[in-house]
Amino acid sequence: MAQYKKGIETKHRILSSSKKLFYQKGYTQTSCKAICEDAGVNVGLIPYYFRNKNSIASIIYSYFLIDVKEMVQKIILEQGIPYELKYATAVENWVYMSLLLKDDRYKRFYYEICRDHVLIDENTRVIEFFFKLHNNKYNLGFTSNEIKLIRVVSVAAGMSLVEKYAQGYFDMSLESLIEYKIRIMYRELNHTPKDIDEIIKTSYEIFQNLDLVLMENFRLQRKKPD
Repeated sequence: MAQYKKGIETKHRILSSSKKLFYQKGYTQTSCKAICEDAGVNVGLIPYYFRNKNSIASIIYSYFLIDVKEMVQKIILEQGIPYELKYATAVENWVYMSLLLKDDRYKRFYYEICRDHVLIDENTRVIEFFFKLHNNKYNLGFTSNEIKLIRVVSVAAGMSLVEKYAQGYFDMSLESLIEYKIRIMYRELNHTPKDIDEIIKTSYEIFQNLDLVLMENFRLQRKKPD
């Protein structure tokens, strides 16, 4: 039991140091050696617990998505808005993409993990789970393999959009980029154009009233009132 507890603590220290360094230096300029030095652990423990730096980044990203999902659901219910999965998932996309791309440090991290195709990693299968929720909720009839295909297509499209947006390739606002990404996702889920238009409109209205901020080291919290 003591050994198990020590292992959990070590993993937590590595993740905490990774969050700090990814925020401060970006993904590319952060080495496994620097992470371990900051965490006070042997560098050999990264392949033991996480395989590599890619895996650490994808885990941190997945945890962030889960935090966003839980926070969005909590606020929607607090505001007395009926929770509807198709709207909430779109709201989550508005939230996490806005938070990551409006801050220069998070934008650097997000751009670098998209450029290096980190988000196709198996540790981001939480995204696959989100699609399974839709499949079950709305009786979409997708097979397990089709869900995997949708996840890969959606993630790959999202990574490419973020990469080219960060490079200045598009002449468009961030809101337009996020809207386009959401449209791709719901087209993959076989929603009609009319339904997608309504999802975009409703989710954006909800998003505008959330007041969420992303602090240092991937800490998501609600904006404090003035």
